Order: sequence, then structure tokens, then C-alpha cells
Amino acid sequence: MEQYRRLETPKLWAVFGTQTMGDDGTLSGFTLADPDTSVKIIIEDSTGDVVQALDDMTKSATGKYYYAGYTIPSTANTGIWHYECRGTDSSGVSTGRGSFEVLEEVA
Repeated sequence: MEQYRRLETPKLWAVFGTQTMGDDGTLSGFTLADPDTSVKIIIEDSTGDVVQALDDMTKSATGKYYYAGYTIPSTANTGIWHYECRGTDSSGVSTGRGSFEVLEEVA
């Protein structure tokens, strides 16, 4: 798990694509693909409070997106933070989740 200190700006990643599902429900193959709409991110602190809501992520390559637009405040809660990335295409809304740990800043 990535660790960031207060006052740092994490770089959070999302990957979107398609997989094939066999008749037995087994997933195989993964092809990177872009959602039809922009990809958004929601960041929650260690208490579950939303600190960044539905901000746009930046495309790095087909199916790969990152977000580096949030600096962790000096007064932020330490602990495990979570984020969710959302993209929409013809099959509906795709979401992915991730987490990182916030530590106290180095004095």
C-alpha cells in the first residue's frame, strides 16, 4: 500500500478495460479501453468523510488515468484513506477502488 505524508500530493491511478467472460463465469484476457465519459475520482479520509468529490482524472494512455490534484492538509486524519474512480460507457458505470495510508508529516 502506498504511503503519503501530510502536505504531500498523492498520485492515484485507475485502469479501465474489458475482459471476456466464459460460459462457466471465468474471466480471461484484459484489454485496456477508455470509458465514453470522463473519469472522476472521489477521495475519502480515514473516517469516511469525502474530501474530494467527483474531480476529473487525467488520461495517461488508453485505459490508464491518474489524479494528482489533491494535497493532503497538515491537519488531515492519519490512517487508511480510500478512493473510488468512476467512468461511464455503453455497459454502464465502471468503478474501481483503491486505498493509501496517510502518515504524519516529517518535522
